[in-house]
Amino acid sequence: MKLFHVADVHLGRRRLDGRLPDSDLAEAFSFVARKAVEERVDVFLIAGDLFDRPTVDPPNLRQAQQVLGFLKENGIPVLAIEGNHDRAFIHSEETTWMQFLAEDDLLVLLRVTFDSAGPILTSWDPARKAGSWIDYGGIRFVGAGYLGAATPFKVRQIVSRLESERTHVLMLHAGPDYFVGEGGGFSESDLWALNEKVCYLALGHIHHPMRHGDWACNPGSLENCDLSEGRYDRYAGGVALARGYAVLEIDPAQRQKPIDLRIRSNPRRDVHRITLDCCPFGNKTKDGAAALIKESVRLIRAANVAPESVIDLRLTGRLNLNRISFDQALAASEIESQAEVFAVAFDLAGLEIGGSSAETELTSKGISREQLERDAIREVAASKDLSGIEQREDEFAGFCYELKQAVRQGKSGPELAELIGRSPLLDLLATSNPATTDRRLTQEVLENFA
Repeated sequence: MKLFHVADVHLGRRRLDGRLPDSDLAEAFSFVARKAVEERVDVFLIAGDLFDRPTVDPPNLRQAQQVLGFLKENGIPVLAIEGNHDRAFIHSEETTWMQFLAEDDLLVLLRVTFDSAGPILTSWDPARKAGSWIDYGGIRFVGAGYLGAATPFKVRQIVSRLESERTHVLMLHAGPDYFVGEGGGFSESDLWALNEKVCYLALGHIHHPMRHGDWACNPGSLENCDLSEGRYDRYAGGVALARGYAVLEIDPAQRQKPIDLRIRSNPRRDVHRITLDCCPFGNKTKDGAAALIKESVRLIRAANVAPESVIDLRLTGRLNLNRISFDQALAASEIESQAEVFAVAFDLAGLEIGGSSAETELTSKGISREQLERDAIREVAASKDLSGIEQREDEFAGFCYELKQAVRQGKSGPELAELIGRSPLLDLLATSNPATTDRRLTQEVLENFA
């Protein structure tokens, strides 16, 4: 049996405040669907986050319907799970747009439910359009979905109830615990335990492509949901890294692993990261901003990028805002026009902002601005006596600092919401604080710290 596996399509994602078209995401999804038909794939898997938000705009719903309808017309069944973006809250009982698509027979939505005794595994019921597993061609497909901070425990529970004599594909919206402190992630030992009963683990959630041995895989995001993901296309040394969709073949008689597993790349809008040192003109009293723009244009032209490209312009060095007036939106527009590129975004994380006498005094004492902010956040967290993050105050302060940096970089509201939603601290706070059991309220707590 031949399978295609995608994850994190994020239809409807608003990028760079809408300057990048959401049609990019739909076109990437459509490309893989056409490839699936061309290669006569037996099953098409979507491992979560088909949509970017629980509330889906009509044009983005239509995008999903068109691609899924195309697969259905060509006889390719689509099996899917919900990611953290597809549902409002992890334990929400509200009907999702993924369920809407299932009711229209455009996909089979698999979801494991839990009670006090553990997971409830039920077969797919075509009448109710609900179930935890479905059999195709001698393979049992099980949909674990997104399980939040309890992922390791709940996945072990699910696997303990799988039948040993069957060949299983498990769909899970989660990543490894070593990946940037990802909450609810799995460990190396978790993987070994899963492989005892799971032939293939179809992962989503982490947009970076990852393979775990020759039996577990996250193909990565189809498009760059954030400009930083443009770096996922290459290894640290610059060698190309496949990202987009997984292609695998499974023999039901070989329950240990697929007989073949590869990740392929799909076309996406190019993102080029260019670094600009602001020191030569960051303190000019005259035409400082114009000099910055001129040098940016020179660097972009030297890189010889295509007109459809996006430039992730990383500013480093020192920029004295008391002496140079720098309007990011105006500068980006001017650079786009002169360099003839589709869009420019500034990354200010490596930039030292000058102009404050208090900041200069602290810097001279060897205290960095970052450390000051982290310490201040940690003190505020301690004063709030927030249950659930005891012994994790440093992690909390680091996360809030990351959120502040995202605000400084001009990230949009949905991008900030995703950053907050990915943090395991959100689930911990919601579970441990009665006053913030609503995930939206907990999100507001984190936003206030940032």
